[in-house]
Amino acid sequence: MRHRTTTYTRALLAIALAVVCASSSFAQETGGVKIAVVSLQKVQANYEKLHVQEQTLGIWLESRRSYHDQLTNFVFLPKKEFEEALELVQKGQPLSEEDKARLEDLRRISDKNDERFCELRAKTDRNADETAEFNALQDMYDASVQTLKVVQDGIMQELGTRRQTALAGLMDTVKQAIDTVAEEAGYDVVLDADMVFYGGEDITDVVLKRLNSDTEAPAAGGGEEPAGGNGEQGNGEQGEQGGGEGGEQGG
Repeated sequence: MRHRTTTYTRALLAIALAVVCASSSFAQETGGVKIAVVSLQKVQANYEKLHVQEQTLGIWLESRRSYHDQLTNFVFLPKKEFEEALELVQKGQPLSEEDKARLEDLRRISDKNDERFCELRAKTDRNADETAEFNALQDMYDASVQTLKVVQDGIMQELGTRRQTALAGLMDTVKQAIDTVAEEAGYDVVLDADMVFYGGEDITDVVLKRLNSDTEAPAAGGGEEPAGGNGEQGNGEQGEQGGGEGGEQGG
């Protein structure tokens, strides 16, 4: 989760540098500005809702990765059959007996093609027909991998959108908490403690107490569980290794 944590930290720092609470013009004119500081690093480390959101995003991402991994079991299928497998995996669970049977049939076809590909790859004296068959299997694999890349890119794009949406809401909550604490205590300016060398009253713990007062735990299962989330990894890994080497020989 470290890369997500860094994203949140940068956003929190951006809020702090903007100076959260407006200065009182009267206080500034008289030189009596009351300044508070908030350690945004401490907020980031101890804001419970932030960690709940990280867990929720992590659960969602893991389920989508499982979906992607299940698709690797069908990489040695022709384009039409591969797309059929993709649609079946996307269906809601549990699958009907008919769909289960069809998905298993497609899996067996892919496994058989994978075995044949490995067999042909190991041959150093392929005849013309065998070479044509090998190249066709290589092209089949390459097309499936390209589709999987599109799926993976879509997952990462959606993750970014979900993270950005969640982050915007959390940043509003942090700002509101700092505003409220500052107003109640009569502070004119609030600065990031990590950017202040000296002075200012630390209100970090008060802000955290307010932020964490209504934190809820993430729902079991992460809310959304895509179809095929528990797929096994099978011939996709073998195919990926074999496809890369086969491309050299087949070319």
